[in-house]
Amino acid sequence: MKKVKLALVAVASATTLALPSKAEVPTGEEFVKKFIISVDDAHKLLGKPDVRFVDGDSPKRFKKEHIPGAVNAYAHDLHYLNDIKKCGLPMCPERAAKFIGEELGIDNNTHAIAYDDGKGPNASGVWFFLYLYGLDTVQMMDGGLATWKAKGYPVESGEGKKPPPKKFKVKVRWEIIATKEEVLKAIKDPEHYFILDARRFQEYSGKKLLEALEEPGKHKRVERGGHIPGAVFAEWKKFAGNPKGKPNKSLFKSIKKMKKVIKKLKKKGLTPDKTIITYCHVGLGRGSFVFAALKILGFKKVKVYVGSWDEWGNDPNLPIETKAKK
Repeated sequence: MKKVKLALVAVASATTLALPSKAEVPTGEEFVKKFIISVDDAHKLLGKPDVRFVDGDSPKRFKKEHIPGAVNAYAHDLHYLNDIKKCGLPMCPERAAKFIGEELGIDNNTHAIAYDDGKGPNASGVWFFLYLYGLDTVQMMDGGLATWKAKGYPVESGEGKKPPPKKFKVKVRWEIIATKEEVLKAIKDPEHYFILDARRFQEYSGKKLLEALEEPGKHKRVERGGHIPGAVFAEWKKFAGNPKGKPNKSLFKSIKKMKKVIKKLKKKGLTPDKTIITYCHVGLGRGSFVFAALKILGFKKVKVYVGSWDEWGNDPNLPIETKAKK
């Protein structure tokens, strides 16, 4: 599996209150060391009592095959529109604390390893979700399940055994997310902000409308198509090293290749001094994937708009654009 060549970096309990966390997210080589783990190193941790593997793909895929002992947390379904409206978070703190502790069996001392089939967005969605709520030791598994299987490491099928419940204390990292209000501010202030749309072009242009959860089990198709005014189209695949989920490939492209993407975006207004806001349909997936890529590239001021198009497209009071060109 190719490795990200960091030498090329040029730029540089359920009632718990949502206590803020102010630690700065590392960039470049430090980001990779802290947040990305190889399949081989992850395998060495299999079966450890303080380690939890979290599969970010759909329940159907999880039931077919997953890492032994893993729990399933489909990244797309970790976002509830009604919670976004209430508290500006994918899940309001009490719900998040209960879900992470009781459903995933994770406490604040757990080492969580997020993975997906190898493509990356769902692994990044789980990683971002857990890190957002205050879990310090959480990593994305480079190569995903495709590489895990290619190496002959064990998998199992079925629903999986629910882990013993634990208590998780939420400490929201507000500094890594943008709210609807900040995005409205960003639209009017392109000198200090850069908005990046990580979705497919069909979504960006308004031709494709997706669903998301309002509440657990209750889906809602977004009412309007298009994109946030001024948002620049940069599909997540531009940064992805393995968009087809093949074995023995890295989640992210090499630094050299990602810098070529950045070079094109600079012509559209991207500069290191600006606050970059990424978004997709629910934030936890393609938006979080690009967030991670930008951090690897050394950008310090990056946020995910966790309401993303699910919130924006369902609010008739918010401005949209439908004219789009790649």
